[in-house]
Amino acid sequence: MSAIEPYLSELASGLSGPARAKADLLTEARDGLHDAAEAYREGGVEAAEAERRAVADFGPVDLIARAYQAELGLRRDIRVLWELIVGVPVFIFAWDFARVLSSDEWSRYAGSTPGWYLRAIGAADTLAALSPAVAIGGVIIARLLSRRADGAATARPVSLSVAGALGLNLLALAMYSGATGLLEPARLIISVPCAVLSGAWILFSMRLTVAARRHRRPEMAIAA
Repeated sequence: MSAIEPYLSELASGLSGPARAKADLLTEARDGLHDAAEAYREGGVEAAEAERRAVADFGPVDLIARAYQAELGLRRDIRVLWELIVGVPVFIFAWDFARVLSSDEWSRYAGSTPGWYLRAIGAADTLAALSPAVAIGGVIIARLLSRRADGAATARPVSLSVAGALGLNLLALAMYSGATGLLEPARLIISVPCAVLSGAWILFSMRLTVAARRHRRPEMAIAA
């Protein structure tokens, strides 16, 4: 009976993350195990024993799963960072453009906006702009550290970058909606395009938050 496939099956059951990245790691493991077993067979070892030795050399499945989980988490985090880098500016500019198109609806509030509201929206604008900036920093950190450190060492600062970028984005959304709701709830639905974009931005942010957490199981969150 093959020792490689049961090992890979157990390894796969201990991993959580993007399906494609997970499949790539398992393919690499399978190729490495078969190459090692082939080397043993060429040295005169019987086929079943060659596979058992290849599996033993590869390492305990729980330790390999931890290393692979860290790699999957790193890949997921980098993808989240790139989505923030692209997505947040798109929503900012699209929302501003939609507000320009809805200038007639907004004009009835001209001259009645208190200073605290303008400051709150200005602070939210700053937080929203900082979110992709932090995400860019995370991608740069990942690129630099991946050249000189293993996946687990790289995963922690990248994970912190994801948390910071997502946190800034969510805080900006909370300030936008909170300040507007306190001042004049009607502004939250002042125009259909603005309302649709606001809802899409919230859903986008929540999806990334869930995605950033999904790959981390409590027993394997060694890079969090």
